[in-house]
Amino acid sequence: MVNSNWLMVSQVANYHLLFTIYHLPFIKTMTRYIIRRSLQSLLLLWIATLIGFSIYQAAPGGPLQFMDDDPRRNAEDLNRLNRLYGLDRTILVEYVSWSFGEDWLPATPFWQSGRCMNDVQNCSRGITRLDFGRSFYFQGESVISLIVERMPATFLLAFTSLVLSAVIGVPLGIISALTRGRWPDNLIRVSTVVINTVPDWWIGLLLLIILGGYLQVVPLSGMQDIGDGSFWDRVHHLLLPAVVSSIGGWIGFSRILRFEMLEVLNQDYVRTARAKGLSQITVIVRHVLRNAMLPFVTSFGSIFLLVLSGSVLFENVFSWPGMGRLAYTAINARDYPLMMALFVIGSFLGILGVLMVDILYSVVDPRVRYDRQRV
Repeated sequence: MVNSNWLMVSQVANYHLLFTIYHLPFIKTMTRYIIRRSLQSLLLLWIATLIGFSIYQAAPGGPLQFMDDDPRRNAEDLNRLNRLYGLDRTILVEYVSWSFGEDWLPATPFWQSGRCMNDVQNCSRGITRLDFGRSFYFQGESVISLIVERMPATFLLAFTSLVLSAVIGVPLGIISALTRGRWPDNLIRVSTVVINTVPDWWIGLLLLIILGGYLQVVPLSGMQDIGDGSFWDRVHHLLLPAVVSSIGGWIGFSRILRFEMLEVLNQDYVRTARAKGLSQITVIVRHVLRNAMLPFVTSFGSIFLLVLSGSVLFENVFSWPGMGRLAYTAINARDYPLMMALFVIGSFLGILGVLMVDILYSVVDPRVRYDRQRV
């Protein structure tokens, strides 16, 4: 009896603590803002899927384009496959089936595909239940399993590129800001402009030919050697793709940090700190970098999305087995279920990245208040 009373008292105390924390002004405002922005993000994701589905439907060719080179095909075979996969339905019915599934729709040829009518287990459950269908090009393999299999490789390359972007871009931005108008600043600015005018994938091809073909110091393709797969073997394969894909990132980081540091260096509190006799290192670390890093931190999300969007190019240049290379294969093969799945996941990651940047900015900068009057 005593233990049950203590349990009730503890639960009441926990509820009271959560209620008190929630009603703190900052927590309450942030919670409302996160909920509001999440709902807006869901609406934006739905609009993106609607636009993407319409574009893919209006594109020339079709999911059965892979049969064009088969001399044995005939009109009867095409009609049978169209009925089997439900490609003969109206666009609206196909979108509803693709989004919310067809297992709940009436069991008629107008609403359900031939596979679903033949066997309920083959009915599509829709992307809302993470059922993206089966691939045409990969012989009926589950689309979500194809993506999940290649997702770690893409994120490994993207995160490594992001880390390299920060490691290279931050020192360059600091040096450029502290030596404004002198030769280090001019050298960094000219170098970034020249490198930025050349496509990153072309630089990757050039380095691959020189370092991988002639000098043979880096692998030509893949994520690991056949039969190896050790840690250092993976690092060896990852090095060149990560360096090349980080070019745009460290250029952006260096420019952002240089601009923000120059703004902060002209502030009165920096002059006051120097007038007090503080060392240059103390002024830079405690006063300049601390305030200049706020926009820099929030730019991580944008740079990460930039790296992810470039994965289609970099993964094909270096034969990296990730989502970008899978997207290139799906587009060439007109694999509609796979293309739409990659489009939805890419849109979700992009919208999630923007949402996280907004939330992160409100956390790291106490001057930002997302109330109703300012949103």
